Amino acid sequence: MANVILHGEQLYWSMHTAKSRDKLYQELIEVRDSLELKTDELTLLSRLDPLTNLLNRRAASADIRKLLDQVNRKFVPVSFLLIDIDFFKNINDKHGHDIGDEVIGVLSHTLKTATRKTDVVARWGGEEFLIVLYNSTQNNARLYCKYLHERIAELRYSRADNITVSIGVTQIPMPQHNTVLQVETLIKEADDALYRAKGEGRNRTIFHTDRHAKI
Repeated sequence: MANVILHGEQLYWSMHTAKSRDKLYQELIEVRDSLELKTDELTLLSRLDPLTNLLNRRAASADIRKLLDQVNRKFVPVSFLLIDIDFFKNINDKHGHDIGDEVIGVLSHTLKTATRKTDVVARWGGEEFLIVLYNSTQNNARLYCKYLHERIAELRYSRADNITVSIGVTQIPMPQHNTVLQVETLIKEADDALYRAKGEGRNRTIFHTDRHAKI
């Protein structure tokens, strides 16, 4: 390694071995890479629900806002699905929380494999899940919910009985501009539809806009 400096008409220079410097530089690079990897791992873990490995509520909310920012710039239809396991408390009471966790885990895997990379799928809380279907019309959402009910009916567990789910659905009907209000409103509409689905006998899908329609 050469250090050279011009001072007036005088040129000063010195030569040093760069072996130790290069070793230190390489070690610093390795430490930096290791820290970046750890940071990425911690960031991922902070976004996931530990039981299901689905997005947690906080991460899902952040991703939904990013998705809706895109929709505001270039509109495509988006469907919001709130999914609740029917009579889940009875499963815990009858079989214990370990079986309850198994039911949540098996259902979570089914929801994950039934969605695309462009969709958002999250554990919204307890036995409730949220799926946001990107570029999904109301008819697409109806077919998708029918498919979900059929797949869930085929699931088997170690001791619990077969489960069913209730689903509430709402959509973005046209371009919106108030993203914060939009998220809150859409979740509330899906939740209202879910409440009606449970009130009308469970094991069905109700759309927010269809007062008497069910799947």
